[in-house]
Amino acid sequence: MSNLLTWSYWFSLSARELMPSVKTGLVVAFLALIALGFLARSAAKKRSGDMFWAEGGKRFAAMAFWMGFLGLFFVWCTHELVYFFGARFWFLAWLLGALVWTGFIAKFLILVVPKKKAEYAEQARIRKWIPKN
Repeated sequence: MSNLLTWSYWFSLSARELMPSVKTGLVVAFLALIALGFLARSAAKKRSGDMFWAEGGKRFAAMAFWMGFLGLFFVWCTHELVYFFGARFWFLAWLLGALVWTGFIAKFLILVVPKKKAEYAEQARIRKWIPKN
């Protein structure tokens, strides 16, 4: 366990093989993330009545696809012992990227969607009194 907390474990440029159970777990997790992206994309298309939440679903689906495929790429590079891309710090970079991207999606869903819904409702309230052509 103390090996996980050393600088050389995470930031060595040479690739080192992952334990088979860790590699299998990562592959399953990244494949599940890709499958979750497919499900989120199809759910966002079906939920077109609420266009703002559908947009959030599309953003999550894009994040899930890209991060899933990128994670699989890093696992493959580690498996093949590719010099630079097989380094373990890429998994930390992946985690940081996933957290930042999830933060942007959460910000959109928590802060932007309620404002846009209120603006849209206000415009709809005003539009009903404006004469049509």
